[in-house]
Formats: sequence, structure tokens, C-alpha cells
Amino acid sequence: MDDDTIVALATPPGRAGIALIRISGSQSEGIVRKIIGPLPAELEARRSYHGFIHHQDRRIDECLTVIFKAPRSYSGEDMAEISLHSNLFVVEEVIGLICACGARSALPGEFTFRAFKNGKLDLLQAEAVNDLILANSRAGALMQFNNLEGRLSKTVASLRAALVQAAIQIETRIEFAEDQHIEATETAGDLTAAAVALEKILGQSRFNEILNQGLHVVIAGRVNVGKSSLFNALLLKERSIISALPGTTRDYIQENLVLDGFPFHITDMAGIRAGSGDDIEKQGMELSLAKIAQADAVLFMVDASLPLAETDMQIYKLLATKKRLLLANKSDMAHADIVRSVKDAFPEETVHLISAKNGDNLDVAVNFMKSLLRQMPEACGQTVVNFRQKILLEKLLKKMKRIEQMQIEGLEATEVVAEEIRQGLGLIGELTGTITPGDILQGVFAKFCIGK
Repeated sequence: MDDDTIVALATPPGRAGIALIRISGSQSEGIVRKIIGPLPAELEARRSYHGFIHHQDRRIDECLTVIFKAPRSYSGEDMAEISLHSNLFVVEEVIGLICACGARSALPGEFTFRAFKNGKLDLLQAEAVNDLILANSRAGALMQFNNLEGRLSKTVASLRAALVQAAIQIETRIEFAEDQHIEATETAGDLTAAAVALEKILGQSRFNEILNQGLHVVIAGRVNVGKSSLFNALLLKERSIISALPGTTRDYIQENLVLDGFPFHITDMAGIRAGSGDDIEKQGMELSLAKIAQADAVLFMVDASLPLAETDMQIYKLLATKKRLLLANKSDMAHADIVRSVKDAFPEETVHLISAKNGDNLDVAVNFMKSLLRQMPEACGQTVVNFRQKILLEKLLKKMKRIEQMQIEGLEATEVVAEEIRQGLGLIGELTGTITPGDILQGVFAKFCIGK
């Protein structure tokens, strides 16, 4: 199957300005010549040619096509890319023509797999292609592009170099120790530095999960303080039902909001109050408490028009370990003495007067969420890892710690240490794809979209 010429749509299906069809394999240029014309006798690589896609005597569409010659192509093989109008029926007909000329439909990730197989990318870079496509934030996309350019690969290569050097010295001393005296060479320092670098990568895993998943921010408060009004105002749409009746929101409602290229998951929760006999409302409040526990940050709302209640204090106690912002809502109806009582009740907090209904001073909530981003590590200095890589790197770190401990215990030049190093190098081989089992490779590339 690796010798087959493959074809796939590389752009999303549907109606748009342009669709891009990608072909890879030895028959690429020949297929292009069969279905596109007029073309010159010699096609210069990486040059765009105008023509018409035809079937027998019928023109199907106008197009531009580019030929790539191996190994200077994405897949490392001969390739062709055809740009045409993005109409579903036209695209399907053209792909059908290409298949009739000898190609077959590509499997998910097959173009990138061929790039990996032909040495254009290692497995870490190949995974970065898919992770870049799926990134949910600007910072995440930047970090995945760094991996695509080889940042993680270079870090792993330095780990491998330290282990290889240690292996050479240990194997040499084991081999020749009985024949002649060989001075011990310092390898612990290199291994320690490599382990520190590895710990730094793994220490960023929580940050990387946030990049992929976004931050969860909940709007918490007792019933009828205006949580749904704030929720709608932040989203700029009427998503939650608003009513003067308490307990309108009986379940949580979650929507996504993008700020500075980063995803936030905003949750409007059921209001919390004591003494409700409504089972549905009680279940909603239980969900609210669970959401508060899981949140990365909380917008805590009180009512500036009514005296504080014991429920307000109970909710606040739940937020002791949370990043939070205290919002006194209904500033248009606020009483000065009530505002003073709120400040006295929460002396450690800055009280922000807002009106979710009128949109007054809502920038404080937006700026608070943006401040959460500024507290995160800078993406430009980070290396992102996916779950497969994280598991292997954790195993590798354990190996390196074990090797360090053996050296401290004076077991440096033994077969046991040598075997630990060999196993560590095996883990690196799985990371980069040099000795990764076929079923693992299949699982990695099966997650790719078709056409990549």
C-alpha cells in the first residue's frame, strides 16, 4: 500500500472559495496530465499552472495545479496539489476522476505518515502537525508550531545524547575493566542536567492541559443576584433565561468565550439558597457546588440592593482557595450602607460595583479573566507534550532517576546500570518513532484528519 498513489481533499468539505486536492505518489504528475489541460510538456516543480479539469470532452472546473518532486515535498514523494472551486459535487467528481486514473483515497494521516516514513519528520514533529490543527488557543498553536519546527525533538535528542554517552563509558569499563585500568569518567553531571530538563518539560503538563482545554470560570452567588444577566452580557447574547422570580436557573449552563485568543468556559450556575423544598432546585444547587470545586476561577456575585444573607457568607467560604473576583451587582439600585456592609464583610476583597443589566463596569470581569492568562507561563518559552509523549517522558524520568541513584550507590559500571540505560534509550526510540511498534504508529496517525 505504501507504493500506491493517494488522493484526498486537504481543505474542509463544503461550499467555499477554494478547495485543495492533494495527490502523493509516483503517478501524481501522470494523473494531473490526464485530467488537466492545457499543460506544457515540461512542468517545473513548485510552479503554479493554470488549466481546466476535464472528463473526456467536458470541462468540469477551472483550476491551478502545482507539481512537487521527491524528495522536496511534504510527503517526501512526488506530489501534486490542485486548487479548484469548493463545491461539494465538483470536488467529489474530481476526486473520482483521480481515483479512476490510478489513485486511491488516502487514509487518515497518510500524507504525514509518508512524510515520517521518508524522514521528513520524526514522530514528535508528525504528532505536532495534528496537535497544531487541533489547538484550541493561540498560545497552544504557537507551542505546537515550535514542536513542528523541532523544539521538542531537539530536547529529546539531548536526552538521548546524554544516555548514549553514559552507555558508551559504562560498556567500555565493563568490557575492559579486567584487562586494564580505566579511569571513571564523569557522566553523572550530564545525566543530572538531562533529568532537570526533562522535569521542566513534565512540569509544564498542567499548563499544556489548560491550553488544550481552556480555563473554567463559574459565576457563583445566591439566587436572584443577576448571575444570568452577567452571563448573557459577557457572551453578548441571550443564553440564559432572566426572571425576577428566584431560582429561574435550575441547572448550570456553559458557553465558550474567547479572550485574547484563549478559550474560557463560562458557567452560569443555579443560585444557592437555604431551605428550598424543591428537589429539582436542590439537585441544581448540588451541581453548582460541584462546579465551584472544579473551577479555575470564580466570579462571586452579591446583590448591592439587598442586605447580605448568610448564604453569601457560606458561598464565600467555598472560594477560599479559588482565584476570585467580588462583584456587587445592581449598582443602579445600590444603597450606600449596603455597599459599605459588603466591604466590611469581605475586608480582603476589592468590591467592584457593576450593573449586569445595564452593562456598567463589566470590563472588570473581562480584565479579571485576562489577568488569569498573564499568570500562566509564557508560551514562547514552553514545550508542549501530548498524552502519549507525557507517559513516555514520565517513564524516562524514572529511569534517569534510577540510573542517578545507582551511580550514587557506586553501581555505575555494572550490567544492571547498562540495562537501565538501554531501556531508557528504548523509550526515546518510542518517542521519536525509530523503534515504535506498528500498532502504536497506527494509533497515532489514525487520529489525523483525512488529507493531512
